[in-house]
Amino acid sequence: MKRPTFLLAAALLTALPLFAQEKAPDAAPDPASLAPEPKDPDRLDLMPSKPAQLLPPPAGLPLIPEIPMPQERPRQSTVESPIKRRDSTAEAEDQIKLRIRMREAKTKAQRDPALQAEWDRSNEVKTDYEKREVLKGYYKLLAARMAKIDPTLKEVIEKQTKESLSRLEQTRIAPTQAPPGVATGPQAAR
Repeated sequence: MKRPTFLLAAALLTALPLFAQEKAPDAAPDPASLAPEPKDPDRLDLMPSKPAQLLPPPAGLPLIPEIPMPQERPRQSTVESPIKRRDSTAEAEDQIKLRIRMREAKTKAQRDPALQAEWDRSNEVKTDYEKREVLKGYYKLLAARMAKIDPTLKEVIEKQTKESLSRLEQTRIAPTQAPPGVATGPQAAR
């Protein structure tokens, strides 16, 4: 305990002169004392005794401006680029608008009684094969009605229909049910 106290006291005693007040300045200095002293060749003057002379710039070198000159922007041509760059927000907005139009067309098409009857029929059939076939007809009829409601969506509707029909195909396993009237199994070979 004595050692830290001793170190603290020693630090305070050495720092005490730093906190002492300075003397008040004397009266105004004598102008004669401000006169330049005789030049010492080893001493550097921080303030020149006479103003610097401006020299003309060397020939062939441009002057360096005091402030940076504004750079000229390249002129944009009046011909538009064939590739239009759009920001991701505008693309997302267009995608949402497209989805809204698709949903509106689908909702209007599903109000059609023939389309509703086809959907009800798909839920009433007994076999998976028959259900897949009825649903294929339903999706084709739905696409036709949607394209009639909004012809501008024809490409998107065709793509969606193709995806819907491809989901109904049995590609990983052999079909579980054959079309009606087609015999399968060992008796079909006779």
